[in-house]
Amino acid sequence: MNDFKNLSKQRQTLLKIKIDGYLEATVLAARANNIGLSEAVFLAMQGLVRGLVANSIEKKRAEALFEAALQSVSSETPSQFTRH
Repeated sequence: MNDFKNLSKQRQTLLKIKIDGYLEATVLAARANNIGLSEAVFLAMQGLVRGLVANSIEKKRAEALFEAALQSVSSETPSQFTRH
């Protein structure tokens, strides 16, 4: 996880935008298919977990990654969140 810090600020920003695009695609897919956002996010999370399993990431490590991600976002101010 520390490799991200080694990227230039421009590369960090571009990578964040690209990865955020996957969530935006989830939202658009939910709307296009008339399913709830919660259900779409659940399906996206399942895909993420399948990817972790496919890359042999242990459950404890995956839990630590999820917890770190939640903490990093919860420390941001509400004005930093994009609203749909």
